[in-house]
Amino acid sequence: MPEVRLQKALAEAGVASRRAAEAMIVAGRVTVDGSPATVGQRVDPEHQAVAVDGRRIGTVARHLYLALDKPIGVTSTVNDRHAERTVVQLVPTELRRRAGRLFPVGRLDRDSEGLILLTNDGDWGQRLSHPSFGVEREYAVGLARPLTRPEIEALLTGVRLDEGLARVVSLRDATAPETAKLRGATELGPEGLTWYRVTLAQGWRRQLRRMFAAVGVPVARLVRVRIGTLRLDGMHVGEVRELTAAERDRLGRAAPPDPGTRTTKRGLVVSLDGPGSSGKSSVGAGAARDLGYRFCDTGLLYRAVTWLALDQGVDLADAAGLVVLVPDVFLAADADGRLTRVHVSGRDVTEQVRDGRVDRHVSTVAQLPEVRAALLPRQREIAESGRIIMAGRDIGTVVLPDADLHLWLEVSVEERARRRAAERGLALDSPEGAEILADLRRRDEVDSTRSTAPLRVPEDASIITSDGRALEETVVAMVAVIRAAESRVGRPNDGAPG
Repeated sequence: MPEVRLQKALAEAGVASRRAAEAMIVAGRVTVDGSPATVGQRVDPEHQAVAVDGRRIGTVARHLYLALDKPIGVTSTVNDRHAERTVVQLVPTELRRRAGRLFPVGRLDRDSEGLILLTNDGDWGQRLSHPSFGVEREYAVGLARPLTRPEIEALLTGVRLDEGLARVVSLRDATAPETAKLRGATELGPEGLTWYRVTLAQGWRRQLRRMFAAVGVPVARLVRVRIGTLRLDGMHVGEVRELTAAERDRLGRAAPPDPGTRTTKRGLVVSLDGPGSSGKSSVGAGAARDLGYRFCDTGLLYRAVTWLALDQGVDLADAAGLVVLVPDVFLAADADGRLTRVHVSGRDVTEQVRDGRVDRHVSTVAQLPEVRAALLPRQREIAESGRIIMAGRDIGTVVLPDADLHLWLEVSVEERARRRAAERGLALDSPEGAEILADLRRRDEVDSTRSTAPLRVPEDASIITSDGRALEETVVAMVAVIRAAESRVGRPNDGAPG
């Protein structure tokens, strides 16, 4: 068997989608011949021992595609110590045995019901579930009262959530036959509520519930009735069935794996990496301003988790306790479209995440593989709508290995130390300046040698040197590289100012 990328081998073996497999690799859960694996590593599964959590995987599992009518109260995860029941537990034993490993395609929250897919085909599941492919999902939404015209207009116009502007594809009254069909497909039946049909192409966490709550009309019942071309029609609560080959293929065609098409619509995704204190945030934000792009410093996510842990008294060595906090953390855009506002559980804590306590502890949190793995999908979701420069220390190598353009900001350690010393009114040859230089060298050593997501230059990165340049000169250089990349792929920067 020819060598393939490790994440592809894991997906083909039915372990998880490629993206989820990358998160497992980043978390240190995957080994190859007994050694920790790295994202992008090439392997031959027939001749090498690839293991997840110490358990060797097979080569290729027979793919299985299932539809489930999920009841209320069942969690859409493979396993969850806090859940009474998971969707996988509803699958008959024989089907689970045939699949080897099943996982749900996308999410359907515990309080919602209806259609959900399960598979062991990672690539197929990724194409259907990832927001970038825009596969439609239709829901029956039950409300305690009818919507008013202003409420309908607000929902159709879009509702501002922490992730951005939430939109629906369509919203209409449910017909009487559609509502009648819910009697067999749900436990409680449709009586006593006003029903609507809403279609989404976005896929944010509890999106419809949050949108309706934002306009003052909480959702009483939420039933997913369609995914792409597949409908819930004819299924009963808790029923599991295999998809026919025709159903499977039609769903696959609903999510064409054509990254070029998606990129054309969304604009460039640019990764920006570099050593600590290299000025990535300042340069990246400046380039984004001049290009009309969004900008995201992913370090804010780690700061937000750290602040929340300190605020709630969570032990910073408790990886599982920290991972639970991740869903409450969001980055919101400022007036210039830069993702600089930090929201935690609906509160704006932008100022708090920059205080001294967070400074002292954020590196401890950021080094935990479990936290990095948990934040990986959040960072990718931010990048999916495109037209963004995303800065960090593992963006091009781990978070966005398929970015349209990889940039590396090269600044010597001496130059970085000189700039930091100057900010504090110090000379580099002073004792304090010497300590700054020594501290940066220590930090570079830790970043480049850590086992999880070590700092390194992406293979195809365009390198921008900042030594001897003023900030605006470096910004100009970065803008020029990005504009050249836009021209190469035939996507002129039609959104830039001026």
